Amino acid sequence: MSRNEVLLYALVISAFLSISLFEGFVILTLLLVLYKILKERKIKGSLTPGILLYSLSTVLSTAIFYPKRFLKGIEEGLFQFIYFLNLKKEEVKGFSKIFPKLLLGISLILLPVVFYKFYKYGEPKPIWGGTFEVGFFYALFSITTFLLFFKERRFIYIPLFLLFLAVIFLSARRSMMLAFFVIFYLILFVLFKSKKLGKLAFWSVNFLIILSFIGGYVYLSQKDHRFKTLNDIILGKKELNYQNLNSISSGRLNLLLEGISIIKEDIENKRFINLLIGHGVRAGEYMPHRYGMTQHRYESIFIVSEFIERGILGLLGILYIYFMYFKKVLSFRIKREEDIYTYLLSVPLGLHLIQSVFTFFWDALLPLYLLLFKAFETLQDERKP
Repeated sequence: MSRNEVLLYALVISAFLSISLFEGFVILTLLLVLYKILKERKIKGSLTPGILLYSLSTVLSTAIFYPKRFLKGIEEGLFQFIYFLNLKKEEVKGFSKIFPKLLLGISLILLPVVFYKFYKYGEPKPIWGGTFEVGFFYALFSITTFLLFFKERRFIYIPLFLLFLAVIFLSARRSMMLAFFVIFYLILFVLFKSKKLGKLAFWSVNFLIILSFIGGYVYLSQKDHRFKTLNDIILGKKELNYQNLNSISSGRLNLLLEGISIIKEDIENKRFINLLIGHGVRAGEYMPHRYGMTQHRYESIFIVSEFIERGILGLLGILYIYFMYFKKVLSFRIKREEDIYTYLLSVPLGLHLIQSVFTFFWDALLPLYLLLFKAFETLQDERKP
């Protein structure tokens, strides 16, 4: 087993067990990558321009405008450089075949922990993190079991798929529900375009998903005040006004207006450097809050959230990553059975990109998602004539 393969397995396993251990492996990988970059003076990967713009604007803006958070700026910016790890095709090919079963094993190990914490605390949580991590993990596990069923045709994957889907709804994370459905239907599109999915199978899967969605929505309508408020508005019991919309959006409407006011002030006062590279990470800790919100980020729509922290350069970098991701994935075709393993490597970043639309781009596990996508690219390039 090569050094890169060991790093891949270490990063994946530690991501579910301990965020501190995971960050330790990220730092180790980053040091190796930076040494290689300085030695060879070259980097490659389709996401390169986007990562450079995002990472450099993050580090620079934080160093200039909020040096108190410089280490956090390094974490959110420079850690993404592990994407530039020089992966070889033979390394990735072996890893890709074990990756689905590794995720399946982790999903089953985490289940007792998740249900125990749900029983004791009223919220499903994994070993580290909270409901957001549970939602993300089980969205990934659900898609993994679906792809394993598609490849192996073993019935056991169907109940596991539905069980993992139920955990997503238990998390009550709307961003992850949205991410799951978008990426899942993207997979169906790729399978259909690859002529691997017939009409009967397509509609059968849709039927299961729709039933699951209805069941999940009914459950959340009874447990979550945001869904209750939405239902009351639909049924005419409550007015469609600012207060109720802000409640449904978990205060994001306030944060959106605050963010827009910050950008407007930057333009009016000709703060060109801020407009270019932003105000630094966690800018909400030192910037004004006119609408009563005191969060450390202006968490609303990512275009506004990221513009404030990383400026137009950082935002352009993120948009470039979105563009290249969907360009690569939508053009992918499943020609051989092992291509299913290859496709799964792209799923974590896809889930992250969709769920971050109404939050912000950075995530503690973002370096891993980017590196897994690099592995996907490496195997995709191998298929080219």
